[in-house]
Amino acid sequence: MLKKRFLPWMLMLSGLPLLSACDREPRPVEVIASHGPGELALLIEREGGAGPYVEGTPERFRIVASGEAFKSVRWSTNAGVIASDVEQVTWTLPPAGTASLSVSVETESGKTAEGSFHFSVVASPLATSTGIDPGPDVTGSTCKLAFDDAGKGHAVYTNDTHKTLWYASWDGTSWKTEQIDGPGFNTGGMFITDPVLALDAATGTPHVAYLKSTGPVAVATFRIGYATRVNGAWIRESADLAPTTRMGIALNPAQGQQPVIVSANSNLGTVRVTTRTGANTWTSSLLPLTTSILTADPVFDATGALYLLTNQFASGVWGNYLRVIRGSAIESFKVKDGGSSGAWNSLVWGQGQHLLSMANGINDGDRVAIEDITVGTPLSASTVSASPVDYKYASSSLAYGGGKPAAVLRNGPAMELATPDAQGFWAYTQLGTVDEATRPSVAIRPTDGTPHVCYQRDGKVSFQ
Repeated sequence: MLKKRFLPWMLMLSGLPLLSACDREPRPVEVIASHGPGELALLIEREGGAGPYVEGTPERFRIVASGEAFKSVRWSTNAGVIASDVEQVTWTLPPAGTASLSVSVETESGKTAEGSFHFSVVASPLATSTGIDPGPDVTGSTCKLAFDDAGKGHAVYTNDTHKTLWYASWDGTSWKTEQIDGPGFNTGGMFITDPVLALDAATGTPHVAYLKSTGPVAVATFRIGYATRVNGAWIRESADLAPTTRMGIALNPAQGQQPVIVSANSNLGTVRVTTRTGANTWTSSLLPLTTSILTADPVFDATGALYLLTNQFASGVWGNYLRVIRGSAIESFKVKDGGSSGAWNSLVWGQGQHLLSMANGINDGDRVAIEDITVGTPLSASTVSASPVDYKYASSSLAYGGGKPAAVLRNGPAMELATPDAQGFWAYTQLGTVDEATRPSVAIRPTDGTPHVCYQRDGKVSFQ
């Protein structure tokens, strides 16, 4: 005959799935029928643990049978690593997903029982939020994050109090900051906004493009500035004098990581490619895309082909196009209908010949978040598949590493990280409350595969 009991923070072993083990409220415990004479009630306790089950964490469990001594206990699992000591077991939890811990017992009196629990294992949380800049000013309404091959972190961000541009480096423990550019006495410096970052991952050399101007932001004309760090000092140059409202920067691997800035202003047909051909030497050309505007970060492939996303207005409608530039030749592939001149996307390389494009913001599911473009030869032979990430969000950033994407999403003041689980479904990790005006930036550290984010919280540039 089955019985019901109530025990605080104990788990009853059965052949049924384990209910949430992170709930500290008392819950019913079922006694299962034994495989020998009579009945055997088994209890399993989680020792020294509380809250969710996090991947990679050693969890210790103990099996208990009231009034019975164990003759043998055998533990097993379908994932992770276990180390057992009769009625106790230490289970190092596997990667995020569903995992089972099973036990089979025999008592000195000859009673037996066996069963399995099914645990929902969650992804390891990001590092605790850390302030990058401890100063008193408001910082980080714009920040960009990247990692080099050695796992060192690099970030550029704005000081919003004084409209200056700053760089920070992370050694895995702490951040070190230094100013890149801004107004000064007889320095030729100007007020700074909208920095973008391209990192030479092999050498750790940062390349930064940014907009600079004097006068009120609402009426100022913005020009492109460029800076790179050489032998511990910043070299600053004027890259392009054309009025600019949006831009991105990429490094050409076929030309020794040559910096290339792609820019546009708010008018159609003003997409420009500006290339650094030497120290303080730049060449600029206007692309023949007369009804288009830049809508994403530029990227290169290994051959030096430059990929852009633009929205094109034709016959009264917008269309979203991928462009590839090889020398003076431009190829096009229509990704989808719709879009607008105000849209912006993250554009990153995925696995092989896959380009991933993610819209910065969507409203109530009105547009798919990620387009996975399989790049064809010629480009018109490309194909695209769509992957929703969340029903709506206000701002986002996309990265790819370790064989999977990572997307950070801000919806109002709430921010979360989305990564695929073992089945490909999105697993969402809440990252807490951030400032509503911030656009976060996500990057994956190559040395351990962990995604990290920079953003603004309480008026301070932050990292986790």
